[in-house]
Amino acid sequence: MSQTDKMLQIARVDLSYFFRTKWLLATLIGLNVTDMLVVGLVYNGMMAFNYFEFFAPGVIVTGLFFASFDVGRRVHLGLTEGVSQYYLTLPVSLNGLVLAHLLSAGFGGVIYAGILTVIAAAFLPSLVALNTLVLIPYMFVLSMGLAGIAAVLNLFSKAGERYWVFADGIQTALVSLSTIAYPLQVVSKFFPSYLLTFVEYNPLSQGAEALRTVVYGTPSDPVFNFPALFLTSFVLLVVGVISYRHVFTRLRESGRI
Repeated sequence: MSQTDKMLQIARVDLSYFFRTKWLLATLIGLNVTDMLVVGLVYNGMMAFNYFEFFAPGVIVTGLFFASFDVGRRVHLGLTEGVSQYYLTLPVSLNGLVLAHLLSAGFGGVIYAGILTVIAAAFLPSLVALNTLVLIPYMFVLSMGLAGIAAVLNLFSKAGERYWVFADGIQTALVSLSTIAYPLQVVSKFFPSYLLTFVEYNPLSQGAEALRTVVYGTPSDPVFNFPALFLTSFVLLVVGVISYRHVFTRLRESGRI
């Protein structure tokens, strides 16, 4: 079996843990759909624009974020329960193990976001478009990149309970400092200019705006800013590779991090 096959097998096992708890998955999807319908439709009557069309893509990208971020939780549990130590005894390279975890995050985020997109398309037929399919590779890279943030948390939290505190704080900050729930022109009224740059190039904002361009745009419109979406995601992905590689190197050398 080649290194690629071994890496993909680990990624498949890693991904199966996310979709194994079907009732939990159904609950999470139900919560996301509830947010999409209740908040989107209620606020729709309070806004001067169609808020549901604006908010639904934000919910989809938020779901992708939490699904991809779940890989960090699985790695953290693996570090504390000895699963990662077992992986290091297998005939797979260190880089292969790192990429396996990030690949599972990419697939998990895209699959979960795809489920939400199908549900949202029942209310937003404009999502049923070729441009939505064009976005899949970019969303895959975005999902892997967001998992890179979880890798950084594992690097700094080590094997303690601090991971959960860091994860909640990062998730809240990234969602809040984005255009998930409010347009940039609204956010600009409440944040200084240096924060607006972060909000605009926040990977969550990039993903949400890309989907909104599909919802609002005509066939001749470009699908948002592909270079910015890819670049921010790729930078986070590289950070994730470096962080996980450092974590697993220390784990292999000393048995702990």
